[in-house]
Amino acid sequence: MKFVPITENSVDTAVLEKEYKSARQIGAIRLGDTCFIFRSRMKNYYIPYSDIKRCFRRVMGVNLKMCCGKGEMQVENLVIGDSEKELAVIQLPGTRAAQELMNEMKSRVQDCDFTAPKRDEPAIAVQGGAALV
Repeated sequence: MKFVPITENSVDTAVLEKEYKSARQIGAIRLGDTCFIFRSRMKNYYIPYSDIKRCFRRVMGVNLKMCCGKGEMQVENLVIGDSEKELAVIQLPGTRAAQELMNEMKSRVQDCDFTAPKRDEPAIAVQGGAALV
């Protein structure tokens, strides 16, 4: 199994494989003892909990065209970031999974800000290629 680090810190592959098998799974995300692991396409990406400085939910409205007119669907995303930029944007299966995941993250990552950036804060750019669904 191939593990790709999102940040500069890397973890031994043998440790990651063991952690991946015993981790709690919520959608495409696995919460291990030391790392946040998620799958996108054919790779497993990971972020050590020590590198996560901001974590929040982003709800986006997606316009739909239906037989009876137009509608909008709410899509839940989890945004993981460090102090400077967003490291990953991961689509979640629904509101219940998002709430459950946020509760788990609060218990595992102690020194993290769980609020979205304010509108007057400068926007943080998504790291190249790391915004994954």
